[in-house]
Amino acid sequence: MNQSYYVFGLKILSELPLPAPMISDPAEAANPDIVIAYGPTPEKLDHPQTTGVRYQASPDELLLCVDGVARYWIRQGRRILVTAHPQSCLERILIFLMGSAMGALLHQRGILVLHAGAVSVDKGAIALAGPSGIGKSTLSAALHDRGYPFVADDVCAIDPAGKKPSLIPGFSRLKLWADSLDKLGKSKNDLQSVRWIKNLEKYFIPMQENAASPVALLALFVLDAANTDRIEMNELTGADKINQLISNTYRMGFIKGLGKIEIHFRQCAALAEKIPVFRVTRPTGGFHLEELADKILARVNP
Repeated sequence: MNQSYYVFGLKILSELPLPAPMISDPAEAANPDIVIAYGPTPEKLDHPQTTGVRYQASPDELLLCVDGVARYWIRQGRRILVTAHPQSCLERILIFLMGSAMGALLHQRGILVLHAGAVSVDKGAIALAGPSGIGKSTLSAALHDRGYPFVADDVCAIDPAGKKPSLIPGFSRLKLWADSLDKLGKSKNDLQSVRWIKNLEKYFIPMQENAASPVALLALFVLDAANTDRIEMNELTGADKINQLISNTYRMGFIKGLGKIEIHFRQCAALAEKIPVFRVTRPTGGFHLEELADKILARVNP
């Protein structure tokens, strides 16, 4: 059964159930921006400009192939067709739909997408970037536990236009490893989980305090770890800011095949001119979660 949703600032008509605000008014749901449905997908694109692990891309389409899960055909920033593997479960299909497939669609629409989490603070929102496993989602959850509304996890959509760039709210749930739940003092017993890689599961936390509309972006914090005994925070300047935005772009490999390298660089340069970017380095030997949250909040909530 098709249902209408509102996410990433877009009206989505989807055959697959999504963890996102529903649109109940038929008049409001009319003329959706995006349609997501089960259907036939090609095994390969006719003329891909780039081919990577699990994907092929050309300017108007991207084919994502996840063995044992599904194929996703993303076209012209308007449609996602899903061919599910017979033995795949809905949760695994949704992981790649809400992640790589939606990231590709946002890139097709010319939206700047970072591999980051985001929460709303007192005067706007902050984005938390960094390599996989560095603790972006854990820190987002800790800030949410302090009462700061959740904006996005993993796929962080940004509108860099205008005087103040804004963060566009994403799907209203967050994914955490079991050890991250331990750091947060949360039980996994009542949480839905899905196998992420062999013998390892991630757990989904529904976000009740979710930002409903775009929020002004105040700063980007890039998380790192090093052989140090204290948390260090340094504001970046010049080309270092742009390079961090490019390095933390969501699925950067998609962009070349979609023919959007120049557009993407201009977006990153424009954003670098408008917001501060901080590198936050924590000790390799310890997460220091509460101290990390305190220091980041002190920068944006003086």
